[in-house]
Amino acid sequence: MRLLIKILLPLVIVAACIAAALTIVSNRPEPQTRPQFKSTTSIEATRVKTSDFPVILRTQGTVTAARQGSLVPQVAGAITRVSPNFVVGGTFRAGDVLVEIDPRDFEIAVTLAEATFAQARATLSEEQARADQAAADWKRLGRSGKPSELTVRKPQLAAARASLEGARAQVNRAKLDLDRSRITASYDGVVRDKFVDLGQYVNKGTTIAEIYSTEAAEIRLPLNSQQLGFVDLSASQPAKVTLSATVAGKRQEWQATLSRTDGAIDPANRQLYAIAEVSNPFPVAADQPPLRIGQFVQADVSGKTLKDVFVIPRSALREDREVLIVDELNTLQTRPVNIVWKDAQVAVIDQGLNQGDVLNLTALGSVTNGTRVRATIDGKAPPTERPAGRPGNGNEDQSARLARLKQRVESGETLPPPVVQRFKARLEAGQPVPKWMQDYLANNP
Repeated sequence: MRLLIKILLPLVIVAACIAAALTIVSNRPEPQTRPQFKSTTSIEATRVKTSDFPVILRTQGTVTAARQGSLVPQVAGAITRVSPNFVVGGTFRAGDVLVEIDPRDFEIAVTLAEATFAQARATLSEEQARADQAAADWKRLGRSGKPSELTVRKPQLAAARASLEGARAQVNRAKLDLDRSRITASYDGVVRDKFVDLGQYVNKGTTIAEIYSTEAAEIRLPLNSQQLGFVDLSASQPAKVTLSATVAGKRQEWQATLSRTDGAIDPANRQLYAIAEVSNPFPVAADQPPLRIGQFVQADVSGKTLKDVFVIPRSALREDREVLIVDELNTLQTRPVNIVWKDAQVAVIDQGLNQGDVLNLTALGSVTNGTRVRATIDGKAPPTERPAGRPGNGNEDQSARLARLKQRVESGETLPPPVVQRFKARLEAGQPVPKWMQDYLANNP
């Protein structure tokens, strides 16, 4: 009996332990599950639409005077008078006397020339009287025939007339030299530089000053081959140009027009220079300083207007040839595009985008087609995605997208190839696919 107890007791204890372990395992508490979220990337996006885009060509140049030249005397002499405005930076009007050369020698020359002219005129009168007398004597003597030219003093009369014309020319030349002793301005302008002053002797042909006109200013603007295609230089209405520069810490603007182009492309930089003209650029206004000769300015030239194009931020381009589109399933897809114009801020596209496409605006690194995203479109955030496994957690955004796809299928539209490929992949992987989509895939292999 004692032997039996020794054998059975351990067996009973082991059986009791096993029963207790099974009871504990069968009554263990359910583990708490944490909400599961799908991995997504938040991005900013916009819904694109077509518009007209006026092209602005941005270039730069230096202000020059439309008319400038040297002030050169045509006679020699000592300077006896200068205008108060004959100083560097001095302004003058057309016809103003800037410099006067000692006129006394020229006045004497005029007096002598006039005396010579009076003597030649008297000589001509005397020869005319002698010719008339010779003709009268021929008739009084009753001679027949026509008198010779020498008889009626025609050679002497012609010589007297020639002397008179020569004397008249000498008078005109003397008066012209006298007039040239007063050096006047041919146009309204400014003295850029001067090289003589009161009392100096100047020779004929010596440059005494450099001047420029204040009627207009010009700016040579370089245009590259791309820019030339967007400005009509032969248009009857000249293109408008907005010039700008920073003066005393404040941005100033001036309006100009594109008047003409250089005759040929510059061989040094292979660019064509267009000439912008500013009328009356130099007066000082209360709210705007004048343009200055030699001033560097930025220029915005109004170009052609591109019709029905998509204008997107330049930063939305990838490698300057494609963009990222958010499709109906909230995944990214690369899309090649054709760029007709771009600058530092925007890119203009005429092919590759459709009206209403959702364009990614967020700078992303290396992404692949199908990357899931949550797009905030034009400032409107997407619906909050509920965690999987929670009661009533149906993904409303996903349902809405599926509803839109179903509506497109029922209306007879063709779904984009990327969407079709993703649903085919889900079907092959055994994932649930709506019946209407299965029918669509069967009819569109």
